[in-house]
Amino acid sequence: MSNSDIEKPTTTAEAPFDNPDGDIILRSTVDSVDFHTSKDILSLMSPVFKDMFTLPQNGLKSGVSSVPVIPVAESSATLKSLLLLYYPTATSKAFSSFSHAVAVMEAARKYDMQVVLSRTVDLVIAQFLPDRVLELYALFCQLGWQDRAQIAATRTLEIKDLGRPSQVFNGMRNITAFDYHRLLAYHQECGVAAQEAAKSISSGDHHHKLRCDECRRLGVKFKWNSPWFNEYLNKSGKELLIRPCESTLLESASYIHAIVKAIEGTRCYDCKYKLVEGIDGFRAVYIEQVKQAVAKVKLADAD
Repeated sequence: MSNSDIEKPTTTAEAPFDNPDGDIILRSTVDSVDFHTSKDILSLMSPVFKDMFTLPQNGLKSGVSSVPVIPVAESSATLKSLLLLYYPTATSKAFSSFSHAVAVMEAARKYDMQVVLSRTVDLVIAQFLPDRVLELYALFCQLGWQDRAQIAATRTLEIKDLGRPSQVFNGMRNITAFDYHRLLAYHQECGVAAQEAAKSISSGDHHHKLRCDECRRLGVKFKWNSPWFNEYLNKSGKELLIRPCESTLLESASYIHAIVKAIEGTRCYDCKYKLVEGIDGFRAVYIEQVKQAVAKVKLADAD
């Protein structure tokens, strides 16, 4: 480190990293912020720091308290989040951005902070999975985390036409062709499984729920093999092939079309309400069957 770096004015981090009783200081060389902390805490967090503290501390010292200073390459924002994820009584906050979260994960890996890394990944999944699912998949593949990659891959099933040229994401430069192929193959296999579920689903005992009491007393039955019903299963099955997830069935226009056709073919006013309730109940069963079929498909191992 040059003399100009040593002489740079520094600031002290916010609580709880401003304690003058700390016996070690981590200094961000990015923005010259000092984090007053404890060797005992850092040793528990990181075997890298634990080993470092066994060496003679002949480097930088704080001009005020003569406490040893360890320069680190992480920014103060990254360092703060990293320490908060382990520090006693501290409460970790949401990451300011995806790049911030990635920087914290990289720092946790660099210093071998396994507990912090695990907590960071859980927070990242909770905060970014809905919107940055492809980037997370790429990141987890890059880190060799098969179980986390499976979580991200499952959420990609909500992406229609995955694999088209328009599906470009920031992490694409960091993913191997094989890992991207694994994702596309998984998506296709899930689509086939969902479509097969659509073909094999049974109406079960829902027929008795689609007529009012009076019509049931008169023996009027509902026929599930009506053209509109078969059309609904056919169209929704095709939709599931390219987007094999629950949202597809919940958002499908073919569902509304099926209800309209069913009501048009029913004269009894009370039965119209029963039809809507009954078909909705059937869709719930349909969704569950598709979810079970898709859950059996697993992302291929990276090995």
